[in-house]
Amino acid sequence: MASCKLGHVYIVETALTKPPKAKFAICVCVAEGFFVWINTEARQGGRDQLAVVAGCHELVRHDSFLDLSRVVKHQTWELEDAREFPCISVELARAIIDRIEQGLDLLPPRHAAIIKLNLGAQFGL
Repeated sequence: MASCKLGHVYIVETALTKPPKAKFAICVCVAEGFFVWINTEARQGGRDQLAVVAGCHELVRHDSFLDLSRVVKHQTWELEDAREFPCISVELARAIIDRIEQGLDLLPPRHAAIIKLNLGAQFGL
């Protein structure tokens, strides 16, 4: 799977973590290959994080955090082996856009605008 779908969740075995491991990643920009990660704990002292509740997606089985402090670009070889899961809900997309509109400290404004534009267009928000 080299091509990804906007708003879909993927399990990606990545070397971007130490040690390398599987990450839940939401595709937020197909053209740029941007993803944001779902983590079990907040990063960066809680800055630019969105709390997500268990059950907001079939892969999210316990309360977690969407890391909006950065976008991630996975290597092509990582995406070829990634497992695709259904798209996020319109409610989660709205929560992501709302969090971006509240203002982020770490995510570059260009990346925030891309995420907001793409999810807004995808979900009619």
